[in-house]
Amino acid sequence: MRKISLGQDVPKSVDEVWAVIGDFADIRKWAPVVKETKTEDSPEGPVRVLTMPDDRVVRETQVDSGPHHYTYTLQRPDMKAYFSTVSVKPGVDEAAMIELAVQFEVAEGGNVREATEGMLAFLGGNIRAMQKALGVA
Repeated sequence: MRKISLGQDVPKSVDEVWAVIGDFADIRKWAPVVKETKTEDSPEGPVRVLTMPDDRVVRETQVDSGPHHYTYTLQRPDMKAYFSTVSVKPGVDEAAMIELAVQFEVAEGGNVREATEGMLAFLGGNIRAMQKALGVA
């Protein structure tokens, strides 16, 4: 499985950052592009149901969480496996570091290079949205 991660220091405490980006159920605190969100319980864990601007529905299942991180998975037709982790760690000089990571395996016939480029763009866009929501963009 391929793993890609991006990190960014922000001049706020870990708890301040986590208060904005750490709520699995309320992604709209930092991702205003999401039209609607609701959470459902499932045997696998909490499921975040996102309605996107084009009315497409995305279902993400939380598979792990801790004081300043969570990991979710979702079914994608272009992937055999997909896991995404949002975490906040102590950074440099009392800053916090946002770290976003994706582990994935492309489906048979998929292009690893294209998938990797897409994941990097996805992670970068999310970090920019998080910085904006934190007022540090």
